[in-house]
Amino acid sequence: MVARDKECLIPGCHVPASWCEIHHVVEHARGGPTHTDNGVPLCWWHHRSLGSSGWEIRMDDGIPQVRGPRWWDPEQRWRTPRLSLPRIRHGSLKHALAG
Repeated sequence: MVARDKECLIPGCHVPASWCEIHHVVEHARGGPTHTDNGVPLCWWHHRSLGSSGWEIRMDDGIPQVRGPRWWDPEQRWRTPRLSLPRIRHGSLKHALAG
């Protein structure tokens, strides 16, 4: 999770992931697994205020997505944080562009 996300998942928060708490996207109490495909780093503040801040988090095939509160995004779109985007190796990109 630290390698994938690099920092707190909430856009604009740059607390390093190594300083963050791990948030279960599907709560552990509701059967959510303790696995990288169900966890994201959140700083202390965002982890504690997630339920009341308007931010939402979901996973899409192991990649986290966030949806911000209406004041931040009136269209309420799900977004993959820039640092969480899958990395394409140079050779794979070259092959994809050639194909």
